[in-house]
Parts: sequence; structure tokens; C-alpha cells
Amino acid sequence: MAVKHDAPPELRLHRGALIAIVAVMPLVFALWGFASQQRGAPAWPADLVDAVPRGRIVTADGQVLADGPVDARRYPQGELAGSLVGFSGAIQPDGRYGLEGLEHTLDTRLQTGDHVTLTLNATLQAAAESRLAEAVASYEARAATAVVLEVGSGRILAAASWPTYDPNDWRTADVASMRNRALVQQYEPGSVMKPFLVAGLLESGRLAPDETVETPMTLRVGHKTFRDVAQHDPVLTVPDVLRYSSNSGTINLASRFESAEMHAWLAAFGFGQELAMRSAFTARGSLTDPARWVPQDHATIAIGQGIATTNLQLAAAYAVLAQDGLYVAPRLVEDEWTPDPYRVLSPETAMAVRSMLQHTVESSSLRSSAVPGVPTAGKTGTADVYDAAAGGYVAGRYAVSFAGMFPAERPEVVMVVTVHEPTTVTSSTLVAAPLFREIASEVVAHWAVAPDAPAWALGAVR
Repeated sequence: MAVKHDAPPELRLHRGALIAIVAVMPLVFALWGFASQQRGAPAWPADLVDAVPRGRIVTADGQVLADGPVDARRYPQGELAGSLVGFSGAIQPDGRYGLEGLEHTLDTRLQTGDHVTLTLNATLQAAAESRLAEAVASYEARAATAVVLEVGSGRILAAASWPTYDPNDWRTADVASMRNRALVQQYEPGSVMKPFLVAGLLESGRLAPDETVETPMTLRVGHKTFRDVAQHDPVLTVPDVLRYSSNSGTINLASRFESAEMHAWLAAFGFGQELAMRSAFTARGSLTDPARWVPQDHATIAIGQGIATTNLQLAAAYAVLAQDGLYVAPRLVEDEWTPDPYRVLSPETAMAVRSMLQHTVESSSLRSSAVPGVPTAGKTGTADVYDAAAGGYVAGRYAVSFAGMFPAERPEVVMVVTVHEPTTVTSSTLVAAPLFREIASEVVAHWAVAPDAPAWALGAVR
């Protein structure tokens, strides 16, 4: 039979004390809470939340374009470079605060608090935007763009788009105003493409600078008839093919290339290729597979239709002519990586085409495109606008451009301006060329005096 033993007195005492504590503690806490409320004691504080830091975006000349933490981001220059800078807001599913423009593409760097210095010159950017706004208003155009490149370095001194908007008030802006057209709007450029064909033929030995070319006023290729606008002789020199912007002369020259050869030359100048710049969104343009070209495609692309580009891509291509044949990748951030320059043309070919483009300006009504006392080399382009919704080109809708460089002998700057769909005047000579001169005048005034030989010509880039 089991014998029951009582617990020792010490254990019974400890158990009783423990039970008493457990029973009394809730009452103690309740009374303490009540007393605290009666004395007005504050609740325990929440964790402190610091403002999320964010780096500044500044121009090369020190103007602040974006500043402040994420929750109090501000854009001190208002509309200046607005479509380029973009804006930031609440954190997105991908972890970014930047919603548009450089605020988006440079978000990772800005989140670390790192300040970003752009290559832009605020004075030139403001001048370009002001002149674009005037052109859009004067010609009742849809939009306008301008890119100013520093020769040799590829630094983008201005990348202006109009319309634009104020990032401080981005909620009221429309999508069209936010579009960074200078870098992403693709358009068919027209006759500004003709110098690249001439350059490729000269470099490949298919053309001599002193040759003459048949230039009828109309020329039938495949199922399409091409016409020249300016009256000229039936035979022209190569420089005068560019001066008169002869479509027939250009098409006759293009017939010296197989389609694959012409495609390769255009690609070498960067057309249809991705830009190496990663600091901002850019577009690659359009250059179709030459295996699909029919004869009228070959002819059309030679005169700058059926091919698409952007202001930035076109400026980089013209810079090859300015840089004695070197392609230098453009850049927007002072310390961003760019690939090494590569040679497209010999210096002799580049200088020969540059001389032809100076002749084009100085021997025609384009003399009005040059800043007095500053020799300029350049070319106009008037291109039909393709409407995807309409499924074709619409009569009366044009993109008018001027691409050029100055001073012509040793260029310091390359610039491309485009006015999209002007309505009151549609001639590139009367719309784009004066716009080029107005912005170029601001560049020269900023220099105070016409520049000496640029750094690249002294051996900085070769």
C-alpha cells in the first residue's frame, strides 16, 4: 500500500507566495495604469522617422536643378531642363523614388546622397529653351528640340525640349510636356542625312571631291518619283549637290553603294544603334534591315526618309565630321563612363565634307544661319512626317531641321535644332536655320569672344 507524504513546510510556503504574486500582479498593473492616466503621463513615444536623404542634381556651372530629401524635394530652377530632370515621389515597387527623367535613371546614386553634376551649362540650356518656345509660338508648331554638343569631349551643353514643365508642379503637367524630346523623340530627318552618304563614298573611294553628278529635276526609282525643290543645273559638283540639296543627285550617288554597304556606313555614324549613355533614357532610332530594301527604299533612305533618328543621335553623328572623323559618345553626367572614341572617317575626308557644308551655308540663303564673324558649316532638312494612325505621310506635316557646327575650320560646338510640324511656315531655311543662328549667337556671346582652337584639336582626343 502506497504511503502519502506531505510536502515539506518550506515548499508549501514558497508555493503560497508564488500563487499570491500571480493573483495580485494584474491588479497592481491595472492600478498603475489608472494612476498614470490620472497624472497625465504620456504614452510611450513612437520610433522617430528621419527624412530620406537624396543627392542634388547640379549643372556644370553650379546651378542646382534638384535638391532636398525625398519628402521635400524641390527644383529651384523651375522649368529649366524640367523634361530632362524629371521628378521624384513616393517609393515605387522597384525601390525607386524617382518617377521621371534623371530622378528615375539616376535614382540608385541619388539615394546614397551622392550629388550628380551634369555637363549642362545652365545659361545655354535656358537660352535654348527660350528660343524654342519663341519658335513654337511663331510658327504654331507642335514641338521643338535642340542639342548642343561640345566637340571632342561629347559633353552635352544643352538638351532642350519644348513644351516643358515645372517639376515642382508635376501633378498638373501633361504627358507631352514631360517628354524629353531631345533624347527620345524619333523622327525622319530628311536632307540633313545627305552629308553622311557623301562622306561614306569619299572614304570608300567610290567618289572624288571634284566629280560632277547628274541632277535632273525629277528621277523615277522603282514605283516612286523623286523631285528636287530648288532650281539648278542638270549637272552639279558634289558640293553643289549638298548646297542645292538635290534629291536626284544624292540618289544617283547612293546607287554606287549596295544596300548593305550604305546600311553599314549609316550604322557606323550611329544611326539605328543604341547610344552608350546610360544616365538618361535615349532612343536608338530606326534603320531597317537592308535585306528587305527595295530600290525605292535605298533611294528614300539616302535622302533621309524611311530612317528615324533623334536630335542627340544626329548631333553625335555630325560631331564625327567636326572631330576629324572620330565618333565620340555623348555624355550628360560629368563622371559617367563612356566607351573609347572610334574612327569612322579619315581626317581628310571629314575635313572635305566639313568644307562642303561650309560652302552650303556661305553660297546660299543659309548665310542667315551663321553668327556674323563665325564661319559655320551645316545642312538643312525638311522631312515628311509619318502618321502611324493614318498609316502614311500626311500632306503639310513636316519636321524641319538644321544641323551644323562652328567655327567651321576647327569646330568647338555641334548643334542640331528641329521644329516639329510648324504650320505658318514650313521651310527649314526659314524656320530651322534662323533658330540655329539665334541659339548659336547665345553660345558665342557666352564665350565672349570667338573660341581659339578647341582642346581636342591640340591632342586631347585622338
